[in-house]
Amino acid sequence: MSSSLLNTKRVLSICMETTAGGRNYSGGLGALYGDTTRTMDRLGASFIAVTPIYKNGYVRQTVTSDGVVDEYPAQNFEDDYIDTGIIFDVPIIGRNLKVKIWRHKKLTSCFGVDTYLPENGEFANITNNLYGENGIGIYDGEAQRLMQEVILGVASIKLCGEIGYDYEIIHLNEGHGIFAPIYVISQLMSTGMDFYTAWQVVRSITVFTTHTPILAGNKSRPINMIMDMGANLGLSREEIRVIGSSDNNGEIFGSTVAALRLSKIANAVAFRHQETSHNLWNSIENICPIMYIDNGVDIEFWQDPAIRKAYENNSRDEIYDAHAKNKHKLVMEVERRNGVKLDEDAIIVGFARRVIAYKRADLIFEDLNRFEKLIKDHNFQIIFSGKTHPKDYMSKGILQRLFDMTKRYPNNVVFLQNYDVEIAGLMTKGCDVWLGNPEIPLEACSTSGMKAAANGVINLSTADGWWYRSCRYSINGWTIGETISHNKNIDAQYLYRALEEKVLPAFADKKRWTEMMISSVYTAIEECSTDRMCRDYYRYLYNAPSDV
Repeated sequence: MSSSLLNTKRVLSICMETTAGGRNYSGGLGALYGDTTRTMDRLGASFIAVTPIYKNGYVRQTVTSDGVVDEYPAQNFEDDYIDTGIIFDVPIIGRNLKVKIWRHKKLTSCFGVDTYLPENGEFANITNNLYGENGIGIYDGEAQRLMQEVILGVASIKLCGEIGYDYEIIHLNEGHGIFAPIYVISQLMSTGMDFYTAWQVVRSITVFTTHTPILAGNKSRPINMIMDMGANLGLSREEIRVIGSSDNNGEIFGSTVAALRLSKIANAVAFRHQETSHNLWNSIENICPIMYIDNGVDIEFWQDPAIRKAYENNSRDEIYDAHAKNKHKLVMEVERRNGVKLDEDAIIVGFARRVIAYKRADLIFEDLNRFEKLIKDHNFQIIFSGKTHPKDYMSKGILQRLFDMTKRYPNNVVFLQNYDVEIAGLMTKGCDVWLGNPEIPLEACSTSGMKAAANGVINLSTADGWWYRSCRYSINGWTIGETISHNKNIDAQYLYRALEEKVLPAFADKKRWTEMMISSVYTAIEECSTDRMCRDYYRYLYNAPSDV
């Protein structure tokens, strides 16, 4: 496709987090949005990306024998962003708050919004950390997060006016940006347009990507809270209810419900996730169609150039040697950080992502007798890294268990602290196998496996997310168990069997393993790039007819 496709619509894209600069991300959503922004910028798309940037970023997490320690050290925006000098008002909680606009130094289509201005008093801290978990004054974390979302939505629209960007599409990534189209409805009504006509105008230019079926990612709030804090932006209680009511008595406002009602079309992020999304939302009235566009990763950003060269040369020896160098770098970094020297000749499995219960990071420890047999027979080694939500205490327990296993098996189990983009890069290049064992069907996509595949790392995962469609069994990796999840014990037995009967014998056969590495890279390049995803956005999402 020609690049002209990427200029057929001027797009305003909105998200709460990004890896484009600083610690303004918590997990896969931010990673995907950073990759999307980089790719759109590189391809010259008519596209701007807007996110909040946070004074203290997202949590830095350290796991110790005594528990998980959360810290929020300050970050310097000027490392990645330039102050544009643009400041304007955003109405919330009965007052006008000042919002500053930053522009990314390298990605000129990427903007950040920030409230850390002295004129805002204690409300300067609205954007002090991602998802606003600490609260401000009399307002708790839930209220702070609502303020962040209102500021993001309204500021995104006002920014376009300030810079003369005449957007034709508003793209909401999750429901966090919902107050952008609500603000546009309010503005249209202020010119004399009636509510339902304004709704249809906004619906004709708004699209929505639903990124997760997990409840925490599909925020709901009492309508009383929306009204009391001024998040209705001038709309009446009844109008807010019609847009976002997700319960029978009309007292709860659901951001995802509202996004599905205010959009002309929505997309799930993988083939199987579309079915999951339909099952989740099909009882809600007056929502838009939900199709799917497979997520991708920025191959140019994540792939080792030596791996790419070996793949283009179709050289098994070159790809094996390139991976061996990446594995050596990972082993050296593990030794530097943790004081543990892993065996470069033995298999290294990696598991690194946001830690939440459904991803089952500790599944491999379900039967310690079987796990110890893997160590005894194969010197099996596994590296973990990940963060969890600061208030997700169940998942903090999983982090603690991973850490405790490093003490029980100090030469074979590693936990790399404070998961970030740097660690993700090291692990998705240097591990031999990328493990994913989410509970089906709760994984929307899981792009970490795509990054690993781009570097010739072999995937082993349950049949969910991207892997449901992209696995070519025994050619580019393996699935674990069946196409449904069972209890942890049963699924763990499937995992041990796959390792013992499939993965480890293949790893011992260099010729077969390098063939699988080539196939893995092929899958990533042909199916899993954000170049393809961004063009799909323009073709199927942004240019979808308004009456779909």
